[in-house]
Amino acid sequence: MPIFHLRPAAAHLDHAAWSSCTFRGECWVNAKDEGTARGIASGKFQNGGATIPGVSETPSPWRDIDLVAVLEVPAGPSGMRIPENTVVADH
Repeated sequence: MPIFHLRPAAAHLDHAAWSSCTFRGECWVNAKDEGTARGIASGKFQNGGATIPGVSETPSPWRDIDLVAVLEVPAGPSGMRIPENTVVADH
C-alpha cells in the first residue's frame, strides 16, 4: 500500500476545525488511497467530544484539502516502514 504524507497548512492552523484535534503536525499514513489516509488521520487525532459553537457537526481538518496537503511518498520519515492502516506522527 502507498504511504501518504499529510501536512497541515501552517497558514490555516488557526481555523476553527483544528479546535477539535489533539495533534496539528505532519504525519504519514499507510493506506489504500488518499481519502482513506485522511480518514485514518482524522480518526486518530480528532477529539470526538469536541464541538465548535454554532456548528452541528464539527468538521475534521484532516479531511479538508485546504487545511491539509497530502502527497504520496515511497516511505515514512527517514525511510521508516509503516504498517498498513497505521499513522506515524512527527512530534
